[in-house]
Amino acid sequence: MVNKWFTTMECDGIKVDTMLDKTTLVEGDTVSGHVYVIEETDEEKIDYISLRVLKKSANGIQTIGKYGVELVGNIHTKEMEIVSFEIIPDERWACVENEEIIFQTVVVLLDGTEIKDEGMITYTFLEE
Repeated sequence: MVNKWFTTMECDGIKVDTMLDKTTLVEGDTVSGHVYVIEETDEEKIDYISLRVLKKSANGIQTIGKYGVELVGNIHTKEMEIVSFEIIPDERWACVENEEIIFQTVVVLLDGTEIKDEGMITYTFLEE
């Protein structure tokens, strides 16, 4: 069973791909993956990228994990920049009925424009 998550966002000559290594996690696992950034021109247009883990419940949405991506000092290839990330879960990730965990990629451009994409992940605590 493939449980990777992959998303592509494109805007104004920029392409941002986010890939999670796994979307089904158990206690002790981390959320990890890579962000691939391709800018079609030499002009930098991205201010920053935020990776967020959100918990959605009847009471609203709560941020339970976050990783900020700065496009400085990362792996560069001729065509793209590659950013590795890892987010470590904590006790807030425990879900009860009607709660869900969402992984969200937010790209903020220098002009203030935000583009977002998201997908569901599952996190299961081991029983004692």
